[in-house]
Amino acid sequence: MKKAVLVVAVASTFAIPAFAENNLNPFEDSKSGFYLGLGLGAADYDDSFSTAKDRASNVGGTLKYTTRDGAWKAFTGYRVNKYFGVEASYNSLGNPEADFYPSGSNAVVETEAEIKGYGVKAIGYYPINNSFELQASVGALKWKAEEDTKVAVGASSNKIDSKSEKGTSLTVGLGANYNLTKNIAFGLQWERINDVGDKELFFGETDIDTYTLSAQYKF
Repeated sequence: MKKAVLVVAVASTFAIPAFAENNLNPFEDSKSGFYLGLGLGAADYDDSFSTAKDRASNVGGTLKYTTRDGAWKAFTGYRVNKYFGVEASYNSLGNPEADFYPSGSNAVVETEAEIKGYGVKAIGYYPINNSFELQASVGALKWKAEEDTKVAVGASSNKIDSKSEKGTSLTVGLGANYNLTKNIAFGLQWERINDVGDKELFFGETDIDTYTLSAQYKF
């Protein structure tokens, strides 16, 4: 009995430092730390220029408009552990355009919008192995949509309207990361931003899907 107690005591003496050395704290591990990144890709507008389409159908004429444009984001975050992290970002969601050609007129009504915003989100990770992991996120994006409208006749044009709207939208996303080295990783992400814009804008209100290829540096 005394020998058993002695064995347990000796084992405990070595086990406690080993436990600390292996860093089994679920809130901190080898993945913990800050990171910076940049993502490039595209933004798809589910129902862009919905207000312009309604007005065009009432007036009569042809409307040509953007359903996809380039997008990019700059982001920074903190990886709490290999399963969880938080992230903040600046998002440029493109410059969608619309041209309306009224029936019986040689004028063109041109509208160009700019959509951008700041986002925060919580990210859950599922490691497949040391190099590859899947991720899912949920968060919010505080956006601003601005648009200018002008009428062009031949070589001349006149600005007739300028509008701006702000709002906050829910975001959800899925993605995957590949860790090239300890400090460098590449990723693919899809993210949906719900109800961006306003019916007061010619752009209207729509969901936006972004698809980005990103690179990040982990400190």
